[in-house]
Amino acid sequence: MNPPQVIATDLDRTLLRSDGTTSARTRAALDLAMERGAHVIAVTARPIRWLDRLKPCFGRLPHVIASNGAVCYDLAGGVAYDPRPFEAATVAKLLAGVRAALPGARFALETPDGMVREADYELSPFDMDGDDAGRRVVPYEDLPAAVADAPLLKVLAADRSRNSADMYVEALPAVGTLGQLTYSTNRGVLELGPPGVDKASTLAAWCAARGIDAADVVTFGDMPNDIPMLRWAGRSWAVANAVDEAKDAATSVAATNDEDGVAQVIEELFHT
Repeated sequence: MNPPQVIATDLDRTLLRSDGTTSARTRAALDLAMERGAHVIAVTARPIRWLDRLKPCFGRLPHVIASNGAVCYDLAGGVAYDPRPFEAATVAKLLAGVRAALPGARFALETPDGMVREADYELSPFDMDGDDAGRRVVPYEDLPAAVADAPLLKVLAADRSRNSADMYVEALPAVGTLGQLTYSTNRGVLELGPPGVDKASTLAAWCAARGIDAADVVTFGDMPNDIPMLRWAGRSWAVANAVDEAKDAATSVAATNDEDGVAQVIEELFHT
């Protein structure tokens, strides 16, 4: 079987170890794939403002698809491109529906310029590590207006006392066709992307623009937001620490993130 033209991997709990780093083995495997002519793409739920800090995790810098497919990012040049934002007219209705379904949840909105959030939205540890000067706090009723002049890439609904899977079931009917609902952590956070936008749709568009078919793409993931790209790619691996739904969607299962599961597969694909 021919080596893939594209290696597309989720980051947290898939490529990255539990401490948020990569091993020398993983960095070498990614470099090997690029040396052999493959594109390496990090496909992540992370917003743009969390990406530059990832540079030490790589040898050669990969391409990046961020915010669950809502924007691409040139990690080497620090430039965002190909945004796929929400339509501004739908934002207020979407927020109202989710607030009614999840009264305890609080919202944060991601744009290319940073986060806009309610005062009592509980920040992630990633948010507290760094400057993130674009972060703004506004009342709930002012959220739609606060992002009216910037592309809205992702909506976060957080209730850290709850389980994301339970929140997902409750919120899904309210979201309907207004957004793409998913989650990448079980710690009480839902992620809403623009309608029809997910990791798979943007990865497919990125590949199509370069004449690459799904059959020539390998993907890796661990959480529900990875399932579309695990299903889309010609070959896919869920890491052993993945949720069962991701394992069911993938064509194979790799070793865990802390065992360099992605690197082990890449080494096999390129016969090292």
